[in-house]
Amino acid sequence: MNRKSHYLDLGLETDFIFRIEKCPLTHDFDVHQHDYSELVVILGGTATHIIEGREYPISAGQVFFIHGNVTHGYKDVDHIEYVNVMFHPDQMTQLQELKLMAGFQALFYFEPFYRKEMNFKGMLTLNDEQLRQVTGLLDVILDEHDQRPEGYRMLIRSYFTALMGVLSRYYVANNGWPQNKALRIAESITYLEEHFQEPLNLDMLAERAYLSKRQFLREFARNFQTTPMDYVIRRRLDYSCTLLRNPNLSILQVAQESGFRDQNYYARQFKKIYLCTPTEYREKYV
Repeated sequence: MNRKSHYLDLGLETDFIFRIEKCPLTHDFDVHQHDYSELVVILGGTATHIIEGREYPISAGQVFFIHGNVTHGYKDVDHIEYVNVMFHPDQMTQLQELKLMAGFQALFYFEPFYRKEMNFKGMLTLNDEQLRQVTGLLDVILDEHDQRPEGYRMLIRSYFTALMGVLSRYYVANNGWPQNKALRIAESITYLEEHFQEPLNLDMLAERAYLSKRQFLREFARNFQTTPMDYVIRRRLDYSCTLLRNPNLSILQVAQESGFRDQNYYARQFKKIYLCTPTEYREKYV
C-alpha cells in the first residue's frame, strides 16, 4: 500500500516545515510518499531501502536525500538506527551559497535522479570519522529542535545549512570518480552559478558536463524545469535586483554588471518577470 502524508499531518507550520527525529527502526516500513523532502543518515544496523520500485541495501554511514512525492520504504530491517530530517529546502538553507558547491548540486539535486542509472553507486557513504562529525551536528540540531530556546529557528537553519555544506564536501571527497554522472553535471551547474555574469552558452555548459547539448538540455530541464539559458537570465535578473538598491549605479551599469550587454534587452526581460521597469523597481524599493 502506498500512502501519502502531508506536512500538515505532522503538525508543522507553513513557514517552518522542519522536523528531526533520531530513533530506531524496529520493523519494516511500508512504501509511502510525502510532500516534503527528507534527509536520512543511517547510524547503525542494516535494511533494504525500497525507492521507486528499486531495492538496495543500506547500513551505517549511508546518507540519502529523498525529494518530495517520491515513493520509498524499508524492509528486512535489522536494528536500524537513523536520523530522519523532514524539511522544505527553500525554507531551511542558504541556498545561493550552497549552490556554489558541486557536491551540493550532486547530492541534493542530481544523485537522486541517477540512482537507478548508476546502480546506487553514487550515493554518499561516510567513513567513521565523517559519521562522527555529521552525528555531532545532527545532535546540536536535535537539541535546538526539542528544547526550542529563543532563536531556535534561526540556529536550526544555520546548523542545518552547515550540515548540508559538510555533506556536500564529503560527497565530492568520497564520490569523485570519473563515471559519476551526477557529479559531472553538478560541476557544470556550479560553473554556471559562479560565472552567470559572464558570457555563457549551451555548448560550454554541455561540454563541462561531458554531455551532448541535447542530453544536457534534457537533464537540466528535468531538474530545474527550465532551460539553461532561461535559468541564466533569471539568475542575472535576480542579481540585478540587489544592484538596483544601490542608487549610485546607473541602470546601464546594473545591466552590464549583471551580465546583460544590452540595456534595452535587460529592461524587457526585467519587466517580463517583475512586471515593472528597473527604474520603477528602484523607485519602489530604494
